Amino acid sequence: MIKLCQWDITGECNLNCSYCREKRTEKLTTLNLGQIFSIIDQFVDMEVKMVNIAGGEPLIFKELPKVLSYLRPKVETLGLTTNATLVSNKNVSIIKDFFDGVQVSLDGGNAKTHDSVRGIGTFKKTVCAIELMVKKGINVMTRLTITHQNKHDIANYIKLASSLGLKSAYLRRVIPSGNSYKTEPLSSDELFHVFKIAHATGKKFNIHIGSADYFSQIYFDQNEKLKVEKNMQDHPGKVLSGCSIGIDAFYVAQDGQVLFCPYLPVFCGDMTKEHLSSIWEKSRMFKINRNLRMNIEGKCSKCKYLMCCGGCPAYAFLTEGKITASDAGCWVNEQSSVSNDLTMTPKQVRLNDLS
Repeated sequence: MIKLCQWDITGECNLNCSYCREKRTEKLTTLNLGQIFSIIDQFVDMEVKMVNIAGGEPLIFKELPKVLSYLRPKVETLGLTTNATLVSNKNVSIIKDFFDGVQVSLDGGNAKTHDSVRGIGTFKKTVCAIELMVKKGINVMTRLTITHQNKHDIANYIKLASSLGLKSAYLRRVIPSGNSYKTEPLSSDELFHVFKIAHATGKKFNIHIGSADYFSQIYFDQNEKLKVEKNMQDHPGKVLSGCSIGIDAFYVAQDGQVLFCPYLPVFCGDMTKEHLSSIWEKSRMFKINRNLRMNIEGKCSKCKYLMCCGGCPAYAFLTEGKITASDAGCWVNEQSSVSNDLTMTPKQVRLNDLS
């Protein structure tokens, strides 16, 4: 069973954030409606449970209402990831009618911090959009990408999310790809203090703190830790959570290509030329990730939480040079140094370099 597909419905965006995984230097291919509907039909064939529509900025895509009308009856859950600057009274009803949840990118607790990453005036537009969606009864959560520009503003970010009436605020460290390729990653010590502040502030303001950096959830969220430990006891040796690409999730780019992930765009197949079932079965990268926990080197290999975390394979490759390396951003076990001697960009990744 495939639980999740992240689908970049368009590569176009109205912003150019300093850390964005996409370098917007060339015009990107966009599929026609027939090709898009064919991809949706393949989701149905493979019983994909949840689709998250992302981009680029999905609200730019003019055919989005038609796509949503075709897609919505065919999946259990439909999510939207947006910068929210284009949300308005004209399109908010579409968001409410089609999406079960909306994740809004919010990169600080004030205009100075947020706008330094996303552009002048974006903070005000984003906050107004969140207020509008909350007023309309839409399930909204925010996500902050942790960078050197906003690592000092985490408490304010959590307070703001709470004041907007949100139940959840998410964080994730920046992955050094695209615009942030040559940016020095945050150290494990810096990340530890960021997440420590986030969880303490979340507890104070009664708002859930979530993260795709799963080691932070295990370390700071006692309920999550207890749940994980019970799952490990009940299912010894089974991959339970962490990076689930090729296990129960996959990523589709705006041109229909299935790539390993948005941050490590290694080609796995093309849904305009090959059925998803074949890609799912044959992709070498999917096979590598399904067995990655057994081949991880270094500190992660010794961690008791290996089968429910395992770190981020893209981060491991982009900082350490190989996908089997331990995640240098994690503090749960002994720390390892992060190498900044990157010798290739994500677009130059070759399959043989990953195994």
